[in-house]
Amino acid sequence: MPMIRIRLAATLLFGLLAACSAEPRVNPYQASAPASPRVDGAVTQLQREAVAAFDRGAYQQAVERLQRAIRIEPRNPLSWHYLAQTYWRSGDFARCVDMAQRSQAYGAGDERLESINARLLERCREADG
Repeated sequence: MPMIRIRLAATLLFGLLAACSAEPRVNPYQASAPASPRVDGAVTQLQREAVAAFDRGAYQQAVERLQRAIRIEPRNPLSWHYLAQTYWRSGDFARCVDMAQRSQAYGAGDERLESINARLLERCREADG
C-alpha cells in the first residue's frame, strides 16, 4: 500500500511538471507581477532539476534547487508543492505540512493543485502523528 501511494505521488508530481513545461519559457504559476521570460525560464529549469534530483533520491539537492527557485519567485505554488513533496519523501513531515500550506495559499483557485496539496497535507499529518 505505501508503494502505491509513493507511485501515485510521483505520478502526480510528474503530471504537474509536464503540464507546466508545455511552454518552457512560460510558468503558469508566476507571481501576479509580470516577470521577465529569463526569470520564468530559470524557475522552470530549477524545478526540472529538482524533480530529477528527487527521482534519484538526492533530496538535499532537490531542496537546494527549490529554495533557489523560491528566492527567484517566492509566490510560485508549484515550487512550494515540490518542496513539500521532497520533505514528505525525506521524512520531514512538519516541514511538508508548512510547505504544502504555502503552496495552497499561493495556488488558490487552481483546483488540481489544491486537490493534490490536500492529499499531501493529509499524508504528512498522518505520518507526523
